[in-house]
Parts: sequence; C-alpha cells; structure tokens
Amino acid sequence: MPSISDVAKLAGVSVTTVSRVINNSAHPVNQETRERVLKVAQELNFVPNALARALVSDSTHMIGVLVGDASDPYFATILRGISVIAREEGYLTMICNSDRLPEIELSYVQMMSNYHVDGILFTGGGLTDSSYIQEMRNLLADLQERGVPVVLLGTHRFSAPQVSIDNVQAAMDMTEYLISLGHKRIGFINGPDLLTTSALRLEGYCKALEKYGIPYDPGIVVSSEFTYEDGQRATDLIISCPERPTAIFGSNDLTAIGCLSRLRERGIQVPEEISVAGFDDISAARYVNPPLTTVHVPMWDLGAAGMRHLLKLIKGEAQAVEETYLLPYTLEKRQSTAAYPGR
Repeated sequence: MPSISDVAKLAGVSVTTVSRVINNSAHPVNQETRERVLKVAQELNFVPNALARALVSDSTHMIGVLVGDASDPYFATILRGISVIAREEGYLTMICNSDRLPEIELSYVQMMSNYHVDGILFTGGGLTDSSYIQEMRNLLADLQERGVPVVLLGTHRFSAPQVSIDNVQAAMDMTEYLISLGHKRIGFINGPDLLTTSALRLEGYCKALEKYGIPYDPGIVVSSEFTYEDGQRATDLIISCPERPTAIFGSNDLTAIGCLSRLRERGIQVPEEISVAGFDDISAARYVNPPLTTVHVPMWDLGAAGMRHLLKLIKGEAQAVEETYLLPYTLEKRQSTAAYPGR
C-alpha cells in the first residue's frame, strides 16, 4: 500500500504538508499545493492510517464492549442494538467475550485502554469476586482520569451510570404470577453464583414466596451457568426431590428451554403436570413447544439506550454520575404455564 512518503515524493512536498492536507489541519496550506496533494493521494489510492490519525486527534471512534457470553441470544440482541447506534454515529465497536472469567475481563479492559477506546460498555450483570472488583475499580479510575466514560447494562459493584431493568421486581412479578395460578411449590433455576444478576433474580423469587407465606426450600433452587444444558441438569435435580414442584421458574430462557426439553424426555407434560417460566424473552421462547411464558426484557432497546447514553458522555452532553435508568419489562404469558391441576 502507498505510504504518506510516497504521496509527498510524487507531489513534491514534505510529509508534514501531506499530513496537514489529509488531516484538514488549521495550519495554512497553499490552495494549489493542497489540490496537488489530494490529486496524487487519489491517484495512488492512498488510505491514511486511521489509528495514527485517531491518536493524534485523541479520538479513535472505537467503543469497547465487554460481553459475558456472546453465544447467548440475550447478548446477541443487546449487541445488535449497540452496534446499530454506534454505526449510525460513525463509531466502531470492539466486542470482547470474557466467559464471565474475572482475569479475562480485567485483561480486556486493560487492552481497551491500550487501544484508546472512546468509551466502554459492560453488558449484563457484574462479577462479585472481591479481588476482581478492586482491580476493576483501579482500572476504571485510570480511565476516568483520561476522560473515558463507562456505562453499565446491568448491576455491577463499581460506580458508573447504569441502564437496566428492575431484575428483582421482574422476578418477583413472575413468581407472583405462578402463585396466582395456584402453584405453592415452585422450583427455581438460578444463574451463576458469582453474578449480580443471579442474586437479584433470586431475591425477587424469595420476596414473592415470603409475601405469600410460602416456605423457601433450598432443595428446589439450583444454580446454573445460564445454558440450555445446565437447565436440563438443574431440572433433573429439582424433579428428583421427594415432593416434586408443580412449577419451575428458569432465571433465563435458555435454562427454561432446557427444562422444557428434560421434562419432555421424562414424559412429564407441560403445563398439565408442571408449569415452566423463563426470563429474557429471546426469540426461541416464542417457538418452542409449548411457547414459553417469560419476562420480556427489551434487549435491543437496552443496548441502544446504553450506547446512546455513552455517546452523550463522550460528547460532553451528559454527566458521568452514578445513576440508574430503568427500562420497562412485561410478562409474556404463553402456553407453558397453567393453573395448578389441584387448585
């Protein structure tokens, strides 16, 4: 590829002059010289080094996006919302999949810092590992000193603006809905133990049980990795209890769909024998058999709103205060839930 030196040589000017023309510098350049440089650049099909120009202008137009599990349809939809808004505004997104491992998340944030991203989005809930939290706080403090804003699309244990839904209330609402159908024994497939989202959704489940005087039974509450396979594994444990639940609430749709699959394999009818509910409303939730009752999270809007707020911070149109912006959610009541048979 032609270099800036090639352009300078053929145009009969210095490299500095070419740089001033290409970068539209305020430094005066003779109009005839400017036109000659642009003509040569066009003839050579010269493309300036975008990163070098960005470092000079102190803006890379790159956004770092940290994802817990990019294969999860929940995150895929959020990422689409982020990417569409970023593209409209002329920004490039750097997607980093951490598999929810503390050391990988820390290394990616350091890498984003090294690449001089203009801002960082954390998608999903945060990790609760204490050493990770302290190291991440230190990294983010350095970024804040450089004026690099951060926006969280979930609850984290460090300070930054947050765009999310009320996970506690949403889980409570779904559990209350199952109780309203007459279910008193409700199994719960929770998420990863060291994830804030898991703790919040479990809290909502427990609050609903407490509100209606239903005892909490740890034997029918099982942690998972938010995957289809773990939904199947958790279901095996829950239905093996001496007193089988009449409903199972998966704290994300993949675990709930895994639950549906395992119940079908065991010859247990849904919802006639056991009702099943999920959380997120990924596209597959509408097409499984039976269609899944779930909490609808506005995933695309979540990504788009987070990106828009981050851009406002980058442009100085908003203040980087620790504030939470909650988006609305709804309960999608489909055919995987029904009234308790013995009601």
